[in-house]
Amino acid sequence: MPVRSTDAMAGPRVFEIPEVERLIPAIEQVFSALDPLRNRMRSLKLRINALEMIWGEAVHQSENPDHPELQHHLREMAELQGEFERTTQRIGALGGEIKGIDPALVDFYGVRDGHLVFWCWTRGETRIDHWHHMDEGFARRQPV
Repeated sequence: MPVRSTDAMAGPRVFEIPEVERLIPAIEQVFSALDPLRNRMRSLKLRINALEMIWGEAVHQSENPDHPELQHHLREMAELQGEFERTTQRIGALGGEIKGIDPALVDFYGVRDGHLVFWCWTRGETRIDHWHHMDEGFARRQPV
């Protein structure tokens, strides 16, 4: 149930630990879907960088012999970035906030000892075993 500061204004969804734990398989699926996208984007970035190293700014000119290849890679990169963004939005739809991709880090709002905190999950964890204060990150997480 959302926390409400006023009737007209909804705040973030606040989770109990078991609620977040039920979402972990879906979160893992999202990051598994991101893996091939990230790998392809890395490969494209290497190709784009190689063309730019060989030609410099000239590769961006239409008369350059490798310009069509560069444009193809840039279009594919833009498509992959769009797909990557749409995929990461699935975490937000679940109520989480992505704090990192590599390593995969997701926080969910929770309440501990009467204070708003983040329940902290990182890829590979099957439970929510850590939390941290709102103004702190992964490095300052504490056991539940």
